[in-house]
Amino acid sequence: MVRQYTNLQTDLLRTFVTVVDLRNYTETGRILGRTQPAISLQIKRLEEAAGAKLLSQKGKQVKLTPDGQALLGYAREILRLNDRAVANLQRAAFLGTLRIGLPVDYSIEYFQSIIARFSHENPNVLMEIRCDRSRELLSALQVDDLDVAIAITDSMPAPHVSIYWSERPVWVCARDHEIDPSQPLKIIAHPDGCFYRKRMIDALDTEGRDWRVSFESLGVFALQKAVLDGMGVTALTKKTLLPGMRVLTPSDGFPNLSNIHIGLFYKHVKMSDAALKLIEQITEDVSTFRLPTRARTGRHTHNPT
Repeated sequence: MVRQYTNLQTDLLRTFVTVVDLRNYTETGRILGRTQPAISLQIKRLEEAAGAKLLSQKGKQVKLTPDGQALLGYAREILRLNDRAVANLQRAAFLGTLRIGLPVDYSIEYFQSIIARFSHENPNVLMEIRCDRSRELLSALQVDDLDVAIAITDSMPAPHVSIYWSERPVWVCARDHEIDPSQPLKIIAHPDGCFYRKRMIDALDTEGRDWRVSFESLGVFALQKAVLDGMGVTALTKKTLLPGMRVLTPSDGFPNLSNIHIGLFYKHVKMSDAALKLIEQITEDVSTFRLPTRARTGRHTHNPT
């Protein structure tokens, strides 16, 4: 018996992803050069091919259904591969300006290295790199002030995420740091709103343990130095541990922390050939750094470190 394959047309997938990114049928029609009824018809055709309802609309608000969320990550990847294939076949020149957001609170040095290598290999692409807190980066992406962002979120999947992975932060202090159990625990943290900080405080409050912030900084490098200087304890991922640090475990009186979720975010409708090439490079490099999860379901895979 010959297996019957269902082919999801790329033009329908492009319409679907653009509607999701813009959250608006009329704006999608303007961007793609079609009328609003034509966009609605394409979504209907895609739903018929997929055999599932993908989008729901209440008033002017467009939302993904669970099946739509399941398809979204695959759709982004199919379009990225299609557009990169076309660019390669047409020998596209990689030009223009790329605005990239990197998180100050997660392995910034690693991602800077990827982008620096891309810049050296593509000297005609101008790079504008912004390092900031994840929430600010995602806000900038939302209003088109960034093209691509790597950022931390509290849960996954999230809007505009392509791939993501999860890591469990660990408590750390200086190797010879002594903790006085009779005194409030001194914690080193990013400013309020940081996901690491929230996990530390939630864990300590659950344990009923007194604490105070002894050192606060936006940058991970400053936090690492404060730890090595013996100014208190903090939460880091294993990728950001340095020699001279000691990991604290439940046997030391420090409860396990909840996972953080890191993702690669972009709006496909805004992607240039250069941006797609950079996304491809980040995706390949991340696969060796941390096994990523395609943003395809409402459930995410935990990868505790």
